[in-house]
Amino acid sequence: MEKPSISVIIPAKNSERTIGKCLRSVFNQEYVPQEVIVVDGGSTDRTRSIANKYGARVVIEPPHKRSAPGIGRNHGAKSAQGDILAFLDSDCYPEKKWLNRVVEVFRDPKTGVCSIVVSDGTGEIVSRAFHYLHMGISYDFAPSRCMAIRRNVFMQVNGFDETLTTGEDNDLSYRVRQLGYEIIVDKESKVYHDDDHMTDIRGIWRQQIWYRESEAEMRRRYPNKFRKFKTAYPLKEHLVPLAKSIRFGVRFAVTCLIIKLLSLRRHIG
Repeated sequence: MEKPSISVIIPAKNSERTIGKCLRSVFNQEYVPQEVIVVDGGSTDRTRSIANKYGARVVIEPPHKRSAPGIGRNHGAKSAQGDILAFLDSDCYPEKKWLNRVVEVFRDPKTGVCSIVVSDGTGEIVSRAFHYLHMGISYDFAPSRCMAIRRNVFMQVNGFDETLTTGEDNDLSYRVRQLGYEIIVDKESKVYHDDDHMTDIRGIWRQQIWYRESEAEMRRRYPNKFRKFKTAYPLKEHLVPLAKSIRFGVRFAVTCLIIKLLSLRRHIG
């Protein structure tokens, strides 16, 4: 693909606070997407009207009995035409070189999925500490809040599993790797995540519980892949960021230590 076409797919529900800024960041990309699709999941606020105002194509997610993040993404993918499907959460704001980097990463035919480093945009110390600790980790899955995938690969794995209420990105990444493709987390571009649930330790704890539920489901599905304690990350990848965090101040370093302990407790059980 010399100059592949890209469809940006944004699932949204009652996202009037963030959808405008999200769309501005998408339409401000240096690499212009072929289309921008907002999949509305039944908003009762101004999400649809704001999306229409910015020129996005709004499609309505069909009603369903259970809520699962993969449903909206799959629905958007069905109506997308691009060679590359770029999924973006409605509270994420990518830098303007995001799609340039996506195209560059996909020049390697072995790449099936590309994600990027997520950085928090609120400035809260807890959230900054959480994302700081995850900046250097080598992921074996692509977080779906900002994830691009070749359209043909997406079709080969039948998209996201709509029965999963959590961990759908982990599951899809595993199935993509089973086809022989690589998962690339590009660290040369960023997306800012406007996450109001990550501003205190309680928010981090709730997220760790959510991660634990996701990993438990993955262990049930793929017992040979997911072990009780993930040894894929060398010890230095845990210790080096903690040691370096002191340069940002004692409070920041202590916050990083607490978050790391919560994370290790999740893995050990």
